[in-house]
Amino acid sequence: MRRATLGLALSGTLLAVLLFVTGRMLYIKLHDLRYEEIAGYGIHDVLVLSENDTVLQTVTDEQQVTAFAALLSGYTYIEYPHFFKPGDNQLAGNRLTVTFENGASIGVNADGYVFVNGKLKDIEGGRGQEFYHKLYVLFYPNAA
Repeated sequence: MRRATLGLALSGTLLAVLLFVTGRMLYIKLHDLRYEEIAGYGIHDVLVLSENDTVLQTVTDEQQVTAFAALLSGYTYIEYPHFFKPGDNQLAGNRLTVTFENGASIGVNADGYVFVNGKLKDIEGGRGQEFYHKLYVLFYPNAA
């Protein structure tokens, strides 16, 4: 009787874990954000650029705004795909953030961690460090 109860408890637990893992993976695959959903539809006139929560500049030049929009719209923002999120010490790297007129923001730190509205996300394909370098060049065009 004890073996049957133990076996039933173990198989129930394994089934619950399997359902949780499957549900999480489906959520990650199906719940993504496009640039338009974050920044809002239409043309933006003003972008605020920040580095580590310090405002660097407000961009109003149409060509610069278009360059930022082209870069940011080229990515699909997804849920962070790993079960365990990195610690605060790993997320403390240099963070570049673009804030839109509606208050929404997209940021990335030097380690390639992506943030949408301050929450940890990822980009499709996991190219966070590439994204950081491209955004860095737009932030500091004379550094390239």
